[in-house]
Amino acid sequence: MKAIKYLLMGVLLAGFSTTANAQEEELQAALNAIKSKSPEVADAAKTAYKKNKKNPEALMKIARAFFEQKDTAGARQFANYANEAGKPKYQYAPAYLLLGDIESAYGTDGGKAAGYYNQAINFDPKNPEGYKKWAMVYRKISPSQAAAKLQEMKQQCPNEDIDAFTAHIYMLAGDEKKAYENYMKADITKLDKGQLNEFARCSYFTGHFEDALRASEAGIKLVPRNPTFNRLAMFSNYELKNHEAAKSYIHKYFNETDSATFSEYDHFYTALIYQALEDKANMYTHYNKALELVNDSSMIKRWAIQKAVSDSYLKDQEFDKAIKYYNDMLASKPDVNFDDEEGLANIYTKWGEADPAKKNEYVKKAVEIFRAAGQKYPIQQVYATYMAASTINKIDDNMKQSLAKPDYLKVIELLANKADRTKGDNTMLKTAYHYMMFNSYINKNVAGAKDYAEKILAIDPEYKPALEIKNLK
Repeated sequence: MKAIKYLLMGVLLAGFSTTANAQEEELQAALNAIKSKSPEVADAAKTAYKKNKKNPEALMKIARAFFEQKDTAGARQFANYANEAGKPKYQYAPAYLLLGDIESAYGTDGGKAAGYYNQAINFDPKNPEGYKKWAMVYRKISPSQAAAKLQEMKQQCPNEDIDAFTAHIYMLAGDEKKAYENYMKADITKLDKGQLNEFARCSYFTGHFEDALRASEAGIKLVPRNPTFNRLAMFSNYELKNHEAAKSYIHKYFNETDSATFSEYDHFYTALIYQALEDKANMYTHYNKALELVNDSSMIKRWAIQKAVSDSYLKDQEFDKAIKYYNDMLASKPDVNFDDEEGLANIYTKWGEADPAKKNEYVKKAVEIFRAAGQKYPIQQVYATYMAASTINKIDDNMKQSLAKPDYLKVIELLANKADRTKGDNTMLKTAYHYMMFNSYINKNVAGAKDYAEKILAIDPEYKPALEIKNLK
């Protein structure tokens, strides 16, 4: 009796094994047909479905295979088959994950993808994938709600580290400040190179240069030849005024990384490092290279580089070159303003003060610029006229020629009856009155000098020079 029993069990098990093998073979045949894009794919998938209609895991393999081949119709069909196979006992969460992936990759409604991912979360709340995928989709709608979803995940999946992923969400959303805040919560020793790259960039672009350097150095340990890490280490050291350390990265970045091309921004920053170290030959080499590479789409603008070069030549009192690059800057900057034009006048003034033989010529050039700028920018007319007067007075020894008189009289005309004068207005007006007071006095017009003294005292009752003039007999 026992022998018959065991013989029957063996027959049944053999039958089960044969059926299981057939199911596996038909499943594999369908997967191969999908991958190879065989013309028999429809029949192979149909046969596999018939043999596996109660097996959601097998059906999901077919669905995923279709998805990998960008056959969304087949993927969606078999994902739905897999979900049906789980009923009535349960909804099949992996099917909803795939349906969400299909909508995320090929659909136009992010909300629909989020809906599928939410279903996956509802039916399998301990699986972190649903939360992460929901957050990735929903970041386009609301990064803060995406971050809140990850907090929900943390409650259900306490071993999941959400800080770096939340930071990644904010980085993709373009919120570098929030990205930085969340990367600062993460364990830097557990970040991969992609996360360290984001941490370094969001730290640098939010002005946290110590953290940018820390993240960059951690990245260099993982990938020593990575250009981004070496570049940001160089830039961050410069911003931290670690100029020698920044210099050490110049060679590494340009010679020991896998970067095929270097940008105008790279050369501009390198020039700044050499400038800080007073290595002028290398500084100008890199400024010139930056000017060769810069174009309309560059992050740094041509005019900004030209201004930096002009400033450098001005510092070294190479005035002709400073003027040349400053004029180049004015020609290339699309929105020249009063401050820009004042800068050119100031270079001419400094040149005149440094070269007595050319002082009259260059000071007058500066005055011309101020007067023209006052006409061009009416809102700055008072200040421009005041600066013209102050500048021309530099070449008028003891007011002998009264060169500043017309401009100071213009300042008085513009400000004397102004009802809402600012503190700066009063300073300029008092200076103009002071000039006219002493100009009148040295020209023996004591009554006129006293009149201007009274005007000054109305602004500043304790002004000693005016008190002295007022008390003259």
